[in-house]
Amino acid sequence: MRWSRVGWPAIGYVSLEDVEGYPEHLARLVTDAPPSVAALASVTWNEARIHTWRVEESGRRAGAGVDSTPTHTVHAVVVIRNDEVLDTPDGLWRRWNHARVTLRFDRAVLEPEDTAPLDLLAGDVHVSRGELAHVDADVWELRLLLSPTGELAVHFRDVVIEVRPVDEDEWTGLEARPVHGWHGPVPDGWVEWATPAVRAAAHGDVGGLSLELDGFGVDPAGIDELDPRWGFAPLHAAAWFDRLGTIEALLERGADVSVQDAEGRTALDLARERGSRRVEDALIAWFDGTAVTDTTETTGA
Repeated sequence: MRWSRVGWPAIGYVSLEDVEGYPEHLARLVTDAPPSVAALASVTWNEARIHTWRVEESGRRAGAGVDSTPTHTVHAVVVIRNDEVLDTPDGLWRRWNHARVTLRFDRAVLEPEDTAPLDLLAGDVHVSRGELAHVDADVWELRLLLSPTGELAVHFRDVVIEVRPVDEDEWTGLEARPVHGWHGPVPDGWVEWATPAVRAAAHGDVGGLSLELDGFGVDPAGIDELDPRWGFAPLHAAAWFDRLGTIEALLERGADVSVQDAEGRTALDLARERGSRRVEDALIAWFDGTAVTDTTETTGA
């Protein structure tokens, strides 16, 4: 089982962490897996930040049907923090513990192979969750959800791991790096509290959006309804996250491009503000197409 291939998170999304028995699975890994894999299973990935990422091609992966797949040696340094609660004579005491995890994955295959779009070293990119599984013979898989840029899977046969405590300054210093910006396949947390149509538009879930809009019947008015909590119509949510597929679906269904959000912005305003180039181009093309049609009709009259 893996994260949804349709796009994470999405309607019907399932993760190993959501499956009953996953904690027991990790406990068994810590007990039964090779020592280095057991150490990897003990890492708490929530909020981890990638300090260093370097990939070296190391050869070809052996195995039926995949002989041409290149393998890599992956060098990574990740800074993690754990929320530790100590039971002391004076009561419970909570503190953050920070650690530097140095990793080397040997005979590894990456998914995706090109990690550049994930912007791993951006100041605002962090690991939201991580899953470790035994996938085949001596092959293991570490799958990381990187917020907001997407998924990264490392299939590996061997791993070397070293964990050292570090000061909090090393953690906070990573936030000072240039940011990626909140545009990518993993939307901001507010989306999960939005109406179904706005949520589907934000996730780029064309199928889920169509199911929601079909409920409006022949009256398209519901397409332009503002979410009462966030003040966005579906068009605004799609523009916010540069979702070309859902913008096109909304335009085809007659969504009103002039509708304003709670702050008086149109979808085009938001696309320009957010740097959502694909949506901006689609909306400009739509305006241009409408203008041509209107002129033609006027001339013909």
